[in-house]
Amino acid sequence: MYFKLIIQVLGGLILFIFGMTTLSDSLQKVASNKIKSIINILAKRPWASVLVGLSTTMIIQSSSATSVMTVGFVNAGLMTLKTAIGIIMGANIGTTITAQIVSFNIIDLLSYPLIIIGFIMFFASKRRRYKNIGMSIIGLGLLFLGMNLMKQSLEPLKNNIGFKNFLLIFSKNPFLGILAGLIITSILQSSSATIGLLIALASQGLMPITSAVPILFGDNLGTCATALIASTGTTVTARRTAFAHLLFNIFGTIFFLILLYGFKLGNWLFPHLGSNIPHQIANMHTLFNVTTTIILFPIIGSFEKLVIKLYPGKDVVEHKNAIYLDNRLIGTPAIALDQANKELLRLLKLVRIMLEASFARLKNKDTNLEKKVLDKEAAVDSVTEDIIKYLTQVSRQSLTLTLSNKLTSLMHAAYTVERTGDHAESMLYLVIVKEENRMVFSDIAVEELENLNNNVCKMFDILVEGMENNDFDILKECEKNEIEIDRIVKDMRLNHIKRLQKGICMPLSGVVFSDIILHFERIGDLLYDISRNMLEVGFK
Repeated sequence: MYFKLIIQVLGGLILFIFGMTTLSDSLQKVASNKIKSIINILAKRPWASVLVGLSTTMIIQSSSATSVMTVGFVNAGLMTLKTAIGIIMGANIGTTITAQIVSFNIIDLLSYPLIIIGFIMFFASKRRRYKNIGMSIIGLGLLFLGMNLMKQSLEPLKNNIGFKNFLLIFSKNPFLGILAGLIITSILQSSSATIGLLIALASQGLMPITSAVPILFGDNLGTCATALIASTGTTVTARRTAFAHLLFNIFGTIFFLILLYGFKLGNWLFPHLGSNIPHQIANMHTLFNVTTTIILFPIIGSFEKLVIKLYPGKDVVEHKNAIYLDNRLIGTPAIALDQANKELLRLLKLVRIMLEASFARLKNKDTNLEKKVLDKEAAVDSVTEDIIKYLTQVSRQSLTLTLSNKLTSLMHAAYTVERTGDHAESMLYLVIVKEENRMVFSDIAVEELENLNNNVCKMFDILVEGMENNDFDILKECEKNEIEIDRIVKDMRLNHIKRLQKGICMPLSGVVFSDIILHFERIGDLLYDISRNMLEVGFK
């Protein structure tokens, strides 16, 4: 009996978690770009950041996903710690929606219809967006089905006195309940799953509210594990963000422990939370997060300072938004264009780092190099967008012919640098394909690629030096370097054909090798295009 019960409960829990994951992943695919733009635009004020965290978590149904995304934004230099704390506060409130939904008996009726509707939508739709929506509906149905299966499986325990007495231990010793909730949620990586299990037990009369509340507190602490894991290897500020999430829930837990057990207000409060225990659990979860946010939000600045004090360290932040562009200078176009030129130089240096990391990944299996390339690519895209927007605003001013030509040149260069970054990113993906398919490059092929990489990096340095020093003589060196790169590429292709004929290189590896050469060649062409453009208009 007990073996069957355990299998059924675990099966229901797995269905619940799988449904939650499917729902979250599918909704993120539908709304991720909008969510990222909303976070970038609105998260400039603390109150707005709380609303962003709340709405994002309500949309994607995962506070862990929101927290991980927030850690990513902080690590990318797109968001301050203060803004991130606000988003996490909102995310903690948003995650209570799932508990509210599963606390209603209506889920028993909705699970199968939702799965059927989602299935039809997924297989009948040709557009990816509608397929993702269909998959999210299937996920919601599976979540409800898993919940229903857990409730049905636990029914035989209604009359089991031993199991009831075991659960009552958490009423007598809330610290054991907190520990249990923390461990279970850390293992399952989902606070909603733990709360779903509590509500399933409560629906069968097995979980009194006095036992559920301590586990609920531990659940809030355990949900921080995902963000803490995600922050591993990130910047100090990103790790502080994950730590702030933990500190937020520790404060809430201590506050409610004092309130409910120190002042013994539990017996008065619990009956006011709902007509049945499942609703009381869901409402307690909401009350915990809303109250903690109400207390900490007015002192969010002091909370930020406390986090910094408890988690010391210094960051070298790579800003992914423009740092030299000042809207107050738009009315003075000459100075504004100089600032845009500085930002363009920073952009070039970012792309050079991307290229170095992509090539380094060829001989090094360190996945941190992949993160570095993709991190810089996000910066390149973001800064390019800022430069174009800024130059567009400057173009509306009254400009001399010289300034107009300079503006056109900078705008063209910004787009070209962004395309150069795309080639560096594509090289990374080729290296990953080579590794995943266990392709092998001959030693001589690797040496040739290294020589080509050195020449392209040299061209980057020449271009940056010429632009930094306004030196046309140095810029003219780019043409010689581009000719040299074309010669090296031509020789490499001929050598590669000879190696194929001799059987030294494999044909499949040769395809990737040729594509990498092509990207290097295109980068050289684009860098030469920038130098030629600068020489033609004269940017002094």
